[in-house]
Amino acid sequence: MARLPSDYGGQEAGPIDKSEYEPSLFDKRVDALRLLMGRIDPAMTSDVSRRTQEELDQTTYDEAPYYGRWLLGLRKSLIERGHIRSDELAARIGKLKTEQ
Repeated sequence: MARLPSDYGGQEAGPIDKSEYEPSLFDKRVDALRLLMGRIDPAMTSDVSRRTQEELDQTTYDEAPYYGRWLLGLRKSLIERGHIRSDELAARIGKLKTEQ
């Protein structure tokens, strides 16, 4: 059975940071997007989110922040489920970047 990027079982991970985490505006927005998409498409469950995150390549999974992985998984789910095409999403992102 192939190992997933999220499978760290038995590996040395170092100490656990138990300090309180204050979500950033980005974190809150990604969480809101996930909740909204769950209302629009009930099939967009936490299981789907987990699967799409676990399908990220190892480097992306390791380097992306927690909510960054959520956003990448949401992007993949939106494309897979036909809510948006990848070229359409790229065009919208490009337009937002030029407006800044």
